[in-house]
Amino acid sequence: MRVAICIPSRGDMMMGTAFDLATMTGYDSRFRDGTQALYTVAGTLIFDQRNKLAEVALNEGADYILWLDADMRFPKNTIERLLSHDKDIVGVNATTRNYPVSPTAKHLECDFDKNTSTWIPVNSKNKTGIEKVAAIGCGVTLVKRKVFEETPQPWYWFHPLKSGKILGEDIHFCIAAHDAGFETWVDHGLSNEIGHIGQYTYSWSDIKDGSDQLQRPKNNSRKLSRKKRSN
Repeated sequence: MRVAICIPSRGDMMMGTAFDLATMTGYDSRFRDGTQALYTVAGTLIFDQRNKLAEVALNEGADYILWLDADMRFPKNTIERLLSHDKDIVGVNATTRNYPVSPTAKHLECDFDKNTSTWIPVNSKNKTGIEKVAAIGCGVTLVKRKVFEETPQPWYWFHPLKSGKILGEDIHFCIAAHDAGFETWVDHGLSNEIGHIGQYTYSWSDIKDGSDQLQRPKNNSRKLSRKKRSN
């Protein structure tokens, strides 16, 4: 089994990320029966970087792609733990790296009668196990090869919203994959061990009372069609 570790960046990698990458690849080489390959590209268009990295990794025989952002902290057994879930898309619910600190994983509640949608943050604080969600950031995310093979391209893309905000390339990917028949999952336990480097290393310890504010929607089973979603 070949895991391609893909790291898009603006040209630099945080020292903590580099250290964790070295320990993770060393651990994985020693204890997992499989191979790994490392890919990176520098640039400013994150969606373009992800598409190019995925294409090269798949062409060179990757069975899985592990996305790592160049500003993340993660434990040495990250690959082992994510592989153990055997999910199409599984990753961490990292926090943002600025205030107010918030989760990056989301549920999506759609009201097709009113043609509205609501993104609901996912709470991982002090949780364990895995949970199905609508979308996650790709800071630390493992994706099976077949997801790319069966999801229309471009896999990663930006969408301007009516609110003036931008729907990120990672959210676009999760929704497109969902429409192609694939589920996205969060590993809560691993999420609580992840850091996101900014002015300092942000983590779930920075969210003090999120459990009262972050609630799962009542109905999360409807098709997340990009054609039916409004903002």
